[in-house]
Amino acid sequence: NRLNRLLDRDEVKILVGARGVGKTSILDMFAQSLLLSGVKRENIVRIDLDALTFRTLIDAEEFFDLISAQIADQGKTYLLIDEPARIPNWQMVVSGVKNIFGADIYITSSIEIPIEDIEEFFDPPPIFLNVLPLSFQEFQIFYKFSEEVTLKERLEVYLKVGGMPAAVQMRANESALTSTILSNFSASLMSDVLGGVGMTDYDLLINLTKKIFAQFGAVNSFTSLRKLFEERPPKVTTIESYIERLRKAYLFYAVPVIDLRDGMPIPRMAKYFPVDLGYQTLMIGEQILTNEILECLVYLEILRLEVGCTIFRVGKSTVFQIERSDLGDKIYIKTAKNLESEEAQDAAYTPLRAIKNLFARWVITSDENATNSDDGIKVTNVLDFLTSE
Repeated sequence: NRLNRLLDRDEVKILVGARGVGKTSILDMFAQSLLLSGVKRENIVRIDLDALTFRTLIDAEEFFDLISAQIADQGKTYLLIDEPARIPNWQMVVSGVKNIFGADIYITSSIEIPIEDIEEFFDPPPIFLNVLPLSFQEFQIFYKFSEEVTLKERLEVYLKVGGMPAAVQMRANESALTSTILSNFSASLMSDVLGGVGMTDYDLLINLTKKIFAQFGAVNSFTSLRKLFEERPPKVTTIESYIERLRKAYLFYAVPVIDLRDGMPIPRMAKYFPVDLGYQTLMIGEQILTNEILECLVYLEILRLEVGCTIFRVGKSTVFQIERSDLGDKIYIKTAKNLESEEAQDAAYTPLRAIKNLFARWVITSDENATNSDDGIKVTNVLDFLTSE
């Protein structure tokens, strides 16, 4: 739907997200949508550079020739390409095709594309569309639960399986499900992480990834992650390099932490959220709904809303600040596994009360019986949050 709304706009449209998240399928669906809208088949050029047929294609000139040979003789060409960023000087090729043939271009990338790598080639600048694993609502459509399965039980399955579409469709076969998740994850590590310069230590990468999964939700620095290695700890700079590659492959989201007192980022510190909870299960075992998992669910849902998100450290706790730049409106969100005791309520409410402005404050919890606080803090159950419009 988002691609249809961008149809025929001059910008190059770039779908970004982790390998296996569904970018190729979305382009295939979009191609079908173009056909149904009346675009002729010869005006749709579909190239998957991840396919074995094109694995040996690494030359920019050959890449240009491949595209230009398929440009339609009449009418506008709609060019849909998977993973062109693996080819050196791809920006020059795509820009050239756009300028010479006037094509409407849509591409995917499983690796972050820095703005500085493309700004001189594209005018106007490209539009980036972040593609995430299935949301909880989308997951229920794919998984096809029977009506008697409650929302709470469905969420428990979601925490285990995650939202990678190919894995979700293996619902009836436990071994195939695990194999699909492992295949997706391994492909990301091998193609998009170890493909970087100097990235050769697979054992270190797996070990570090497990430690990040075990630590996710905590505020971490590269130094604190290094201390988790009991034997032969790697250099801090090595950890930084590997984490940067994991982040660029969209396997984790690294969110800087801002100190509420001065509004400044805390140097070299971030919270790491895995892109998919199925990967979490794969790496460290089956998960229950802890506060850390709850926080990850909330963060991924915030990403889907395409609003500004900042994490503030308030005392020893952290709070999400959600901001709609078009309205100047903000919401502060704290997650809490439950609010059953006064101690749990204090831990949830105190950081929000420390924020001295008039914007809305929310607590998202798995507690089914919690109510709003006396001083206006809205309490929302996580199931309502994940299924609301």
